[in-house]
Amino acid sequence: MKKITFLILILVFFSCKKDAKNPDSVTTKAIITDSTIYSSTAIQNYLKLNPKFSEYQIIGLHNPKEFTVKELTFPVKENDFDYNKSADFKYFIATTFDLNKTNYKVITYISYGENGSKVLNIQLNSYLSGAQVDALLLDCRFTFETEYYRNFSINSNGTITLKKSAIDSLLFNEEGDIIGQKAVKDTTTEVVLYKMNSMGHFIKS
Repeated sequence: MKKITFLILILVFFSCKKDAKNPDSVTTKAIITDSTIYSSTAIQNYLKLNPKFSEYQIIGLHNPKEFTVKELTFPVKENDFDYNKSADFKYFIATTFDLNKTNYKVITYISYGENGSKVLNIQLNSYLSGAQVDALLLDCRFTFETEYYRNFSINSNGTITLKKSAIDSLLFNEEGDIIGQKAVKDTTTEVVLYKMNSMGHFIKS
């Protein structure tokens, strides 16, 4: 019994010693978890890849809404490929939240890409007194010669992190024809940072 008690005391001692060397290890993890308002992980269950067409579908979200004329033409930041909204598709509200007296909505919708292919989009809108202030494209997913997607995180300190990824797996000849696939895919990534100001504008860092 004394040996068991001694072993327990040793384990407790080294555990406390380890925490003393790195006092922020536990609290840092809690802060990171608490600071995330919404992220790619949260919306993942609403996205489904159709392998036949290599296109994403929106599932599990209800009450689709039609875009107004103003919403269709409202400029969207980080819309790198200019895949604009279409009245052919409705949008879904994934979540809403309030920060600094500004209301925010995360919406998801389909748009047309190259040669009529379908592109999945996730967009963050900001509103003051019901009027839209700004729009930021959080995610854009498609496969057309190159597979493209983003991961994002919206944080309670007003920062937004976008990680853009492009995966190139095709081989081309000098004429530009596809002749096969690369043994090792080429992947490029870019991290973009934004800040939500007190008026609901998305400011690029």
